[in-house]
Amino acid sequence: MNTIYTAPGCSRCRIAKMFMDERGIAYEDNDIKGAGKDAFGQFYRDNRSIVVRGKEGIEFPILTDGKTVRQGVGLVIAYLHQGTSLDSFIGRNELSHGWMNGIHVSGGNPLLVDELVAVLSFIKKNGLNLQLDTDGRNACVLQRLLELGSGDRILMNVKGPLHLYGRMVGEEVDPVEIKKTIALVTKFPEYKFQTTIAPVVREEGNPPRISYLTPEEIGEIARLIHEVTGSYKQPYLLRLFALEACADERLKSLEKLPHNALFSYRSAARREQVLTDIEKT
Repeated sequence: MNTIYTAPGCSRCRIAKMFMDERGIAYEDNDIKGAGKDAFGQFYRDNRSIVVRGKEGIEFPILTDGKTVRQGVGLVIAYLHQGTSLDSFIGRNELSHGWMNGIHVSGGNPLLVDELVAVLSFIKKNGLNLQLDTDGRNACVLQRLLELGSGDRILMNVKGPLHLYGRMVGEEVDPVEIKKTIALVTKFPEYKFQTTIAPVVREEGNPPRISYLTPEEIGEIARLIHEVTGSYKQPYLLRLFALEACADERLKSLEKLPHNALFSYRSAARREQVLTDIEKT
């Protein structure tokens, strides 16, 4: 039996319940401010390690079928529609005020694009704007989402210059696909390119040789964006790497880049992308 915990006036909860109603999926609705208050209190105590509390509190809806817990409208509908198959495409939402993110175009199986489209189309037609993200892989998925209008904003995380891309994402990539994605990104209603100044394993070994992307390499990325789009006025953001949050033990010996180090990177990028900016801390 599906149990859904909802909050009064929650449009995302309404969308999730509409999906279940239209699909004939049985569920028990617990209003956390009404008759379901005590039930949710017990559920939360039992699942405190699973339920995420963000800056604005706990996001609803929350669904459980007795085996798993799903939180947020995207994860709830994806699970109801396709079980766990879309988990690599749809993650936790961190946006409010009519927007949903956590939609990772590059993360999932391209063969499931129709199922992804079904979930996103339902959410969008019922009132939420969708923010996608991509690292350049799965260009075919992005093409389909663009054609169907299943995205209002997209962020492209350009991982590195093309000759380092495979090292940055951990698998072989096709440079043609990365270029195709760059071109597609500019066709969305809103878009931004961004690069995190991340460490690169330059050579394997014991120890491996690791260093951050260089300003010159950031300049290469900016030039790539210029060459593919034909514009030197693309929105391009440079971000610091969160070394403290990285689980890769090989990186522990690196020093964190100070924020002022980004100025040299910005200067290098602005030779090809004059609107390059630095993420505010």
